[in-house]
Amino acid sequence: MALNTQDDVRSSAIRNGKRAFGHAWVPVQWSVAPGRLELLGNHVDYNGGLVLAGAIDRSIWIAIAEGGQPDLIQAIAGDVEDRVIALRTESVAKDIDSRSGTGPEQYLQGVIEAMIARDLKIRSSLQLSIAGDVPLGFGMSSSAGLCVAMVIALSTEPLQDQEIILIAQDAEHRAGSPVGAMDQSASVAGGVILFDGATITFKRLEPVLHDYVFAVANSGVNHAIGSSSYPRRVEESRRALALIQEHLDPSLQALGALEPDAWSGKKRRQVPGLDRILVSRVDHVVSEVERVRQGVAAIEASDWRTFGRLMSASGRSSAEQYEISHPLVEELVSDLRDMPGVAGARMMGGGEGGPALALIESRAVEKVRSTLADGYYSRHADRSASDALQVCGFGPGARLIRA
Repeated sequence: MALNTQDDVRSSAIRNGKRAFGHAWVPVQWSVAPGRLELLGNHVDYNGGLVLAGAIDRSIWIAIAEGGQPDLIQAIAGDVEDRVIALRTESVAKDIDSRSGTGPEQYLQGVIEAMIARDLKIRSSLQLSIAGDVPLGFGMSSSAGLCVAMVIALSTEPLQDQEIILIAQDAEHRAGSPVGAMDQSASVAGGVILFDGATITFKRLEPVLHDYVFAVANSGVNHAIGSSSYPRRVEESRRALALIQEHLDPSLQALGALEPDAWSGKKRRQVPGLDRILVSRVDHVVSEVERVRQGVAAIEASDWRTFGRLMSASGRSSAEQYEISHPLVEELVSDLRDMPGVAGARMMGGGEGGPALALIESRAVEKVRSTLADGYYSRHADRSASDALQVCGFGPGARLIRA
């Protein structure tokens, strides 16, 4: 469901909450967590590398009302499914094997399990209504925003940023998605961050975009991490790291820490068992981390033409070396790169679907929009949507606010 303003999102959550829990249902708090754009650093967070990411001005909102039965958490995500989820905190850990699919119920169960595993107190007797304007399957990490918002909503006391990040990441793992911690970090931090996958820490940046905007173009191919090759790429990365540690550098902690000079052709040939596929995966990680370093310098200099070129190079590496893209996404990216006013474009997110991210001169946005309508969306009429090109600003991080 595409919602236009935060007021629309809140109204939807309240409407769904009253329909599910009764007309007297009234929220006392809101837990809010934004989605994110991955600017540079595709698939390197779980490889211990650097990522540039930004929280967007689109969020998941959870309306929190107190009531219902003791030890029971009820929730409805009316924009996704029209049924009430009901989980008892004292028994949820016993139901780990009962999951089917990935959705709000599985994420809520994952959050509860992750909090129980850390001996954290959980608010119970809650009735939650979830809504949002982060497009689902669009590569903006709606799942990370949802899990972060759930952690904040369920905790009986304020948590440190890193606690929220790690609990939300653990929840996604328990729901079957072996993600890194970059998405959750961006959602918690707000604004633009340089995320370090080795330490699970981040540094806030303050980019000045001048006459540029970041925009997300819908490919029409939905993306779901749990059912994509994302888990296989995680496994390949771990296998490559183990071989490099065994035969080249026992002290190497993560592929993201592998310097380009240490990954020369001569040295990589010293690692038996590294086939063409694993070499290609490592090539991407090493070059992508270097692009992130160059991207930080470009941001500090407000050199957005260079940043755009780095984005395009990132996309090519993601598609060709990491093999995580999709033919239609690459067609869309190619169209964008050829348009006047587009500094760079790339596939974004886990891959095999999802959107293209473009850096566009502000004055060229409407021309890009119309060119896409006459081009990609005309050729693929079944893929078109009213929100096909969305300009995204950077927004605040996760927070708990009074209703």
